[in-house]
Amino acid sequence: MESPESAGLPTERSPDLLLGRLELALDASGIGSFDWHLATDELIWDDRLCRLFGVDPDTFGRRIASFYDGLHPADRIRVRALIERAIDEVGEYRAEYRVLRPDGETRWVEARGRVFADADGRPERLIGVATDFTDRHQAWQRQQDAARAEWERAALMTAVTRALAEALTLKDVTQVLTGTLRGAIGASALGVVLMEADRLRVVDAVGYDPLVVADFDGVALTDPRPLAEAVRTRAPLFAGDAEQFAARWPGAAEVGGSAWAYLPMIASGRPVGGFAVRWDKPQPFTSDDRTLLVALGGLAAQSFERARLYDAEHELAAGLQRVMLPRRTDGIRGVSTACRYLPSTDGLQVGGDWYDVIALPSGHIGLVVGDVEGHTAHAAAVMGQLRIGVRAYAAEGHRPEEVMARTNRLLVDLETRLLATCCYVTLDPATGDGVVVRAGHPPPLVVRANGGVELVESAGGLILGVQDAEYRTMAIHIGPGDALVLVTDGLIETPGLTIDAGLRSLAELAAAGAGESAEHLADRIVAPVGPAGHRFDDVAVVVARRDLGDESRIDEARHAIVRGAQGAIGRSRAFVGRTLTRWGFGEIVVEQAVLCASELVTNAIRHGEGLVELALIRYPDRVRLVVEDDSPRPPRVVKAPATSTGGRGLDVVERLSVAWGSEARGTGKIVWAEFTM
Repeated sequence: MESPESAGLPTERSPDLLLGRLELALDASGIGSFDWHLATDELIWDDRLCRLFGVDPDTFGRRIASFYDGLHPADRIRVRALIERAIDEVGEYRAEYRVLRPDGETRWVEARGRVFADADGRPERLIGVATDFTDRHQAWQRQQDAARAEWERAALMTAVTRALAEALTLKDVTQVLTGTLRGAIGASALGVVLMEADRLRVVDAVGYDPLVVADFDGVALTDPRPLAEAVRTRAPLFAGDAEQFAARWPGAAEVGGSAWAYLPMIASGRPVGGFAVRWDKPQPFTSDDRTLLVALGGLAAQSFERARLYDAEHELAAGLQRVMLPRRTDGIRGVSTACRYLPSTDGLQVGGDWYDVIALPSGHIGLVVGDVEGHTAHAAAVMGQLRIGVRAYAAEGHRPEEVMARTNRLLVDLETRLLATCCYVTLDPATGDGVVVRAGHPPPLVVRANGGVELVESAGGLILGVQDAEYRTMAIHIGPGDALVLVTDGLIETPGLTIDAGLRSLAELAAAGAGESAEHLADRIVAPVGPAGHRFDDVAVVVARRDLGDESRIDEARHAIVRGAQGAIGRSRAFVGRTLTRWGFGEIVVEQAVLCASELVTNAIRHGEGLVELALIRYPDRVRLVVEDDSPRPPRVVKAPATSTGGRGLDVVERLSVAWGSEARGTGKIVWAEFTM
């Protein structure tokens, strides 16, 4: 029988058959081949590679420059470098790049090849294959995008969760939503509402038209607008573009933007409010997007509920503190006093520190500072009971050690499980003799008029709250111009600073203020920690300075102003004018003081909430006008425009008085102005 070879037919191993099979395989796989002759720059592509690049085989330039022209501009330099390295090394070439086809389509190509050398070892040809892997790359890109989106969602959830966990007040929580959340999700606007009875109150809105916000504030829960609907039905609502919005709410007014989400905030099965989000570009709102936003709405609801409780407790504690801390600490002849209270900037910002200045039946003065552990409403309540106890026992005329012992028994009997420290000093303004008793409290300082500072290291006793504790006293003497300083540990004990180091620092501060008034010395002492400084604990300070002979006040008059009473400002003006005239001040000074009193009383009524007190203190060479209110906000001079009809109050005071200023006083402040004879 004649063999295939002898008959001239192709066999399994014949080159023609192998090449034919290779062509079929390359056609089926879409793999194209190339052959670049380096010496002549002739580039040969098969039809498959031409189709991949979208070029006509008959018009293809057949030069390496034609290949580079077809690449994406961002890939050309990199691919050229890979080819040149393969030529230099007479080695393999591998590259992935994008092809810009003439029809505008972009395809991803994977190429492999090898550089072959001539007989002398010089690079002669680069031969290889290239295949389109666009589908595989796009699938990989989708996986990457999905993984990135999942990571971003997780990061967003973590960031917002952490921020909400750190938010204490309603204001804090709202700022997380309008700030952190809005920025993280790329929204242009976000507004938050909370339930109040059957109405929705806007607590904050960023990016919305103020007129739209004002119109929505206070709407009934039955309002047809989207956010009210979401809160009412407890179901989130989404509109990814304007067409979806118009179809869902055909009668709704134009709200701006290109995509919207309305999220109810549900806590313990009931709505507490909701928030509206707006984007400037359409949003797909995938199921993952919706799940994330709904979850964030739930977190926000829990945070708002927690913040409501915090704010309520804070208001209760602050109210207790306002009631329990004394409003007036002056009026004792021969001694000028100044008190400062700065709350902690951590936690509730209220706590158990207290101070008091007591006019004793003997004509002596009692000075008190104390500290109940904790920063809670309970600590504030216990503080109030102890302050009342100390004041009552002192007013009954008990010796200092007995006052402290009775106060200790009071705390033990209250069974609060709280402990407290206290320092109580009695002082005779006429002689300067005094007695100090301490219950686990830092010692007071005596600041001599000549600049010396002495630590009153009395033996003291155990902290308050320990059964049957006993207390010993120590005698002190305060000369004319000397000052006694009592502080709580929040001023001298901070992280990284021991009490001893804190006392040394306090002594240096106090020494620098030797000879200053009680008010100025108190300001100097608290300057490092307030009002903008960070405080880990409450700070209470009492300064009592024994007056020099020529500084003693000659007379004093006071006038109480009831907020809202008709004619209150007019009566205040009349009080000042009548009093200064009786004291013999000239007409010009009287007119200036009356005008300043009118401005200061008006400010106090406008910015405070409780009683306003007006005082006139006469000295040999001047008179001091003092207005006290319960607002802690310090006064600020505003230079009003010439055309303005108001806003010049403190500017007037600054121009007419020889000196003016303000000082914290308890949880409020005093503003004073002085006028010379």
